[in-house]
Amino acid sequence: MQDEETAIEVGNLIVNLVSESGKKVVFIASSDFTHYQPSNLAREIDNEIIEAILDLDISGIYERLYRRSASVCGYGPISAMLTASQKLGADRAELLNYSNSGDVSGDMSAVVGYAAIIVE
Repeated sequence: MQDEETAIEVGNLIVNLVSESGKKVVFIASSDFTHYQPSNLAREIDNEIIEAILDLDISGIYERLYRRSASVCGYGPISAMLTASQKLGADRAELLNYSNSGDVSGDMSAVVGYAAIIVE
């Protein structure tokens, strides 16, 4: 279940557990971005999703996913991580790198997108 409501609920539960533990934590959310689209289309779609992540805009992520029929597979964990991170004080995100499988294989006809983003 990766719907927005569930992702936010999971993020809030994580915040409660972290707060109770009193420990410093690092969250890692892992996901591919667009799957098996031409490189230029994948980059276009992924950039829209990444922009919402960088804006810490969970509703924006979902709106763009649905509008673009994006095949990002881990949008729920990304949204849960953003929820928890923001509630624990994160207020910015930075794109470290974006690439796709075509950058390695040379086949730009059907790629999978990847992004490394840090949220602080």
